Amino acid sequence: MLVMNREKPNYTWYALYTKPNREKGIVSNLQENNIECYLPLTRTLKQWSDRKKWIEEPLFRGYVFAKVSYVEFFNVLNMNGVVYYVSFGGKPQTIPDYQIENIKTFVKQRENEIVLTRENIGRGDMAEVLYGPLKGVHGEVVQICGQSRILIRIQSMGCSLYTNISKDEVRLLQTIGFNKRFGYSPTEQYIKKVEK
Repeated sequence: MLVMNREKPNYTWYALYTKPNREKGIVSNLQENNIECYLPLTRTLKQWSDRKKWIEEPLFRGYVFAKVSYVEFFNVLNMNGVVYYVSFGGKPQTIPDYQIENIKTFVKQRENEIVLTRENIGRGDMAEVLYGPLKGVHGEVVQICGQSRILIRIQSMGCSLYTNISKDEVRLLQTIGFNKRFGYSPTEQYIKKVEK
């Protein structure tokens, strides 16, 4: 007797590592296959010998975000230009919805430069942006080069995004205890490491 799996697929965001300069083609292919995807683009002024031109380039060079379930998971790997899912210890890393939404909000605003870094930046105070183009973003307020920045960590990719922010635009959030959206507070993360 044939038993069909009637469980509704659970869709989760993943980062796909791509071959160089193939991001936009992969996004087209994913969209043709009705797979939700996201390619954050940033505007850059390019200088040639005879002219300057604003162009859109991937913010995360060599990466595309895709929201897939077990149904599409392996088919995506077979797409032209896809190398692998970003993994840790051989296990593909999921990216929470709120992180994708934060990235989208960062990219939509055009007022401040967005910096992508792999530097190990010390923990800041958890905060929510209340005003301006970054309204709704939850991240950390950190000091970089003497200026306040709002920083979001994309832990599964080992990087962070940050941009300038005024302390008047944010509300500090409680950092004691477990927060389902952000994980452990910095103090509890330290305690958990010591306990292991």
